[in-house]
Amino acid sequence: MRMKSQSPNAVRSRPDITINKRRLLRDLNAVSRIGLGDHGSVTRLVFSIKELRSRQFLIHQMRQIGLQINIDRIGNIFGRLEGSYPKAPAVLAGSHLDTVLQGGKYDGTMGVIAALEAARTLKEHNVPLRSPVEVVCFVGEESSRFGFSTLGSSLVAGEVRAEDLTNASDVQGAKLEDILAGLGIHRNNLLSLRRDPSSLKAYLELHIEQGPILEARRKPIGVVTSIAAPTRFKVIIIGQADHSGTTPMDMRKDALVAAAELTVAVEGICRQHSDMDKGRVVGTVGALKIEPGVINAVPGKAELAVDVRSITASAKNRVVRLVEAKIREIALRRKVKIKILPIRKEDPVPLDKRVVHLLRDCCEAREIPYEIMPSGAGHDAMQMAKITPAGMLFIPSRRGISHNPLEWSAPQDISLGAQLLLDAIVRAANEKI
Repeated sequence: MRMKSQSPNAVRSRPDITINKRRLLRDLNAVSRIGLGDHGSVTRLVFSIKELRSRQFLIHQMRQIGLQINIDRIGNIFGRLEGSYPKAPAVLAGSHLDTVLQGGKYDGTMGVIAALEAARTLKEHNVPLRSPVEVVCFVGEESSRFGFSTLGSSLVAGEVRAEDLTNASDVQGAKLEDILAGLGIHRNNLLSLRRDPSSLKAYLELHIEQGPILEARRKPIGVVTSIAAPTRFKVIIIGQADHSGTTPMDMRKDALVAAAELTVAVEGICRQHSDMDKGRVVGTVGALKIEPGVINAVPGKAELAVDVRSITASAKNRVVRLVEAKIREIALRRKVKIKILPIRKEDPVPLDKRVVHLLRDCCEAREIPYEIMPSGAGHDAMQMAKITPAGMLFIPSRRGISHNPLEWSAPQDISLGAQLLLDAIVRAANEKI
């Protein structure tokens, strides 16, 4: 189903409305210097001073444009440009500014800055808009600190449950639930941040691909059809700490060896279910802590963080069941105790077909080749899709590298993605969805 024009005079994308590429890259580089570390890495963990500084930078830029700024309790930022009908539902565009530990400078940030540049261009050219347009920066999209991803957009979508917060904590032991309580967000009012779906017309997000497909196929743009979702849980293995020199090998209850076996098992099970035609499941053990953590002691405790993802819920659930069965088998055979602590379970999300058609139309209007593709990574769009029509554009990532200081996208690809985002915003604001 294609987008239908609301009137014969509806404003569509115009080739003469172009973004300021130099300004776009200037702002992107300015944000990337906040949290800059060794070897070009960028670290802005959610609720850190560096992450708060990046949000302050965005607020300052929004004020210079003259956007109406609204910040909710958790810190999600909405900069609004009014349309001809202020009471009409708004078109939102944006992403996030938080990063992983020692990550790159494009993940999330590019989407926010591109949306900011689109709003500037709309204002400068006095482009007629029927619906309001809002630039949005969501808090806590990355799971690096608490193991909880898309935090801000999940609250806006009303998708956070009290039980989701139980096992979410950082490496210092700070609990996400306690931090939210300090912001006035408690178990009994989690839905208070939910955005009324009737106030929304569409959500658009520009992002780096974070994978190798576009580069390999020499396509400058990806139009996303669906977003994979994770099931995440902690595994705590309790063995027995013993002296490494006096404890015979056949009498040990080594928690680390059990953890190592589980890690290899996660890889093996997911490899067996990695066929794209069957849902393509991927699995990762991304964090490991051991106690007592000294060279002369058998590890008595190990804690792992497991992430299993797929673009289909059935495939993901099947693999999670196999991993859980393997955990029980390891515990029995090695005579260790194992606890599984759920962090979060989400379902893969299809994006709105009408918005997919709109994004394809924008590419074709400028004769830009594009790839129709799913997203293997999670994004804020997956939460917003639950309350409004949502769509995503990807640009290539060099060698598919992301969450890494080597993360890089060509300036011309960034500029092209921002231009198509602008085109899509204009279409979405002026046409019926």
